[in-house]
Amino acid sequence: MKAYLDILNNCLNNGTISDNRTGIKTLRIPWGATFEHDMSDGFPLVTTKKMGLKNIATELEFFIHGITDKKWLTDRKCHIWDEWSNPTKWQPKYEQTVKSNPNMTDDEKTELKNKLMSDERDLGPIYGWQWRHFGGKYFWNPVAPQKNFEPQYPGIDQLANAINTIKKDPNNRRIIVNAWNPVDQYQMALPPCHIMHQVLVHNNKLNLIWTQRSCDMFLGIPYNIASYALLLMLYAKEAGLQPGVLRGELHDVHIYENHINQAREQISRTPYKLPSVEIPDENWNGMLNWHANDGFKLKDYICHERLRGDVAR
Repeated sequence: MKAYLDILNNCLNNGTISDNRTGIKTLRIPWGATFEHDMSDGFPLVTTKKMGLKNIATELEFFIHGITDKKWLTDRKCHIWDEWSNPTKWQPKYEQTVKSNPNMTDDEKTELKNKLMSDERDLGPIYGWQWRHFGGKYFWNPVAPQKNFEPQYPGIDQLANAINTIKKDPNNRRIIVNAWNPVDQYQMALPPCHIMHQVLVHNNKLNLIWTQRSCDMFLGIPYNIASYALLLMLYAKEAGLQPGVLRGELHDVHIYENHINQAREQISRTPYKLPSVEIPDENWNGMLNWHANDGFKLKDYICHERLRGDVAR
C-alpha cells in the first residue's frame, strides 16, 4: 500500500530526532502527513508485514459497544489493552506503596506500576465510551460492561446519531464522532490518539476521514488504517451505500528508535495486491449490534512475514 509506505519512508528519511514522554526517542515529522485510500482498490490491510485483522475487528467491536472492561478483550484473546488501565484506580495504590517503602529502586517502582496497571480491569471512559456516552457520567460496572454509565446521565450516543443522520440527511456536513473529551481524560487509560472521525456521503459513496493527534507509524498506524477502513464499511452497509475514500489526517508522525530497523525492512519489501473484505448479510443485525466473530470475511490476504516491535509506554 503505497500511501502508507510513502509516509513511513518520508519519516525515515526526513524525520528529526525528538524526545517524548516514553523516554524512547523518535524520528519525527510534527506537522504530519495525509493518508488516502480508495476502498475500490481493495481493503487497506498492510501486506509488507503480517497483520491480524481479527484482533483489529475485536477492538472495533469493543469500541462500537462502548465497553471499557479489559477482561472483555482478554476473554476474546485480544491483548491490545493489557498494559493499561484507569489511572484513578492504580495510581493511588502505587503512590501509597512507594510512600510506605522509601527505599524502593526505580526498577522496583516501574515493576510495581506495570503490575498495578496490568491487574486493573477498568480502562476508564476511552474511545468507545466517548462514542456512545459523550458527556455522560462514567460508572465502572464490572458485572455488566455495556452499562458502565449512570442511568440518569447516559450522555450523547454519537455513533447512533451519526448513523441516523447518514440515513436521513446524507449531505450533512456535521456527521462527526469525537473521542477527545478533556473533562474525562483523568480517568482514561490513555488519552485518545485518533481523536475524531467524520463521515461524508457523495455520489452514493460513503467516505470517512479520521484525525489522529499522534501517529506511531510502524506499530499503530497500520492498525488504525485497517480499523477505520472496517468502520467505513460498517457505516456503508448500515446506510446501503458503497464504500468510498478513507482518509487519515495524521499529526505528529513518528517512528520510535527501536522500530527503525523494522521500518527499513518493511519499505524494502514489495507490496502484494490488497485483499478484500466482505461484511456478510447472514448474522447482520445492524452496525450497533455487529460482532467481530462472524461479522467479516477476509479474502486473498497475501503478506510478508511478521515484523515485531515493542510498544512504547
